[in-house]
Amino acid sequence: MNVRMVIGSMLALLVCPLVSGQTTAQTDASPKQEVLRQIAISEDAQRQMESTHTENAVLGRGYIELGLLYSDAGLWNKSEASLERAVTVFRHTSGPGDGLAEAVGRLGSLHVVMGRFGESEKEEMEALKLRQNVGDRLQIARSWEDLGGLYLAEHKYAKAKDFAQKAVTEFLTDDRALPYDRISARYTLSLALCYLKDYSSAFPVVKAGLDEAKVAMRPIDLPVGFGDFLLGYIYWQFGDIAKAGEYMEHGNAVMAERLGWQHPTYLGVARQYARFLRENRRVDEAETVERQIRQAEAVVDVGALQTQKSAYGLVGLR
Repeated sequence: MNVRMVIGSMLALLVCPLVSGQTTAQTDASPKQEVLRQIAISEDAQRQMESTHTENAVLGRGYIELGLLYSDAGLWNKSEASLERAVTVFRHTSGPGDGLAEAVGRLGSLHVVMGRFGESEKEEMEALKLRQNVGDRLQIARSWEDLGGLYLAEHKYAKAKDFAQKAVTEFLTDDRALPYDRISARYTLSLALCYLKDYSSAFPVVKAGLDEAKVAMRPIDLPVGFGDFLLGYIYWQFGDIAKAGEYMEHGNAVMAERLGWQHPTYLGVARQYARFLRENRRVDEAETVERQIRQAEAVVDVGALQTQKSAYGLVGLR
């Protein structure tokens, strides 16, 4: 799975100011309502900038942020259209800086979620080449991490591990790296290690990412929930069922709230959680989760978004 795309839009709300100059406010709205509110603000800002012929560098950045918000709401086609618009704007911008590379890379990450791996690899390699031409190691590392996510989805776990490890190393030595960079890359690396069944190596990696997420964010935020679930999964493999249940339960609850049952990534996590419950004789709880999965699948064409269910979340791990 591409961890950057899964947690990227939620983190963007936390660390990136909107192009209108407003920052994310804490509200009593549900996560879904809050994302839709941010989408409305961002859409209005984009219309205003289009009408006033705002310079392309700012306009393109706004379309990237809007694309991330659409993705967070599960509006995949709108996300794709917004990111494609950002790419077009930056291609017509003199000296686009990293804007073009980011727009192309974000589009590639979205295409991973949509199961369009061929398009994604082409886009991610273009983003990497653009960044290599500039020579900024931080931006290059961001492309490495994106490629790690792509290769996870394609089940090329050794390649995923190698790219994610390079990204982690760079993010830990570059003081310009954001917490988001370090957290996301560590989760990608730990997932690759888990798929390779190297749980002992994965444990300290995911633990470090989770520790940073808990310092930088709230317990109810998606990166904390994702890290909790992944750490719980590793405890499960170690045979520590008590700790596994504690971490997986919290992680599952957070991801259900932040992503919702209609998000393909969460459905993957839910399937894994149901398997854990069944294997540990918590049959009634497992049946409740499985019933919710069936209800969600009845109204969502998950197959249209996933060429293989095991490509996303933790459902492919055994």
